Amino acid sequence: MAQMAAYSVLLLLMVLLGPLPAFTQRESRHDKFLRQHIDYPKTGSDVDARRYCNLMMQRRGMTNNVCKPSNTFIHGHHMAVYGICSNEGTYYSGNYYDSNTPFDITSCRLVGGGSQRPPCNYRGRLSFQRVRVACINGEPVHFQMPL
Repeated sequence: MAQMAAYSVLLLLMVLLGPLPAFTQRESRHDKFLRQHIDYPKTGSDVDARRYCNLMMQRRGMTNNVCKPSNTFIHGHHMAVYGICSNEGTYYSGNYYDSNTPFDITSCRLVGGGSQRPPCNYRGRLSFQRVRVACINGEPVHFQMPL
């Protein structure tokens, strides 16, 4: 009987404490970069840039509490983007590297600007250009639009 009670308490603790590691783990800078900037193959390639931006900004969690003012999605394989941090990129400054080849990208900007609250409305612009990323330990961690 005591053994059964101990088993029940242990099972209860496992159920209650099981989800905690997921809540305590933070998203790495690299994982955040992938979530916010890589979309390959391009989602909903048949939708216009405005609808694409509204869909992706919401889907990728950039409209949860406040509307992120702008974001750029790179439509290149993540390994090609990784390459910018090594032999497929040219050093710019600090820890920034420019891609040697252009990528298809979609730039999303909040209509009206500022720090609006959802629902968010974006306009989108498609282009084919080189990109600039910050790299740490050979991994892209930040996107910066080259001038």
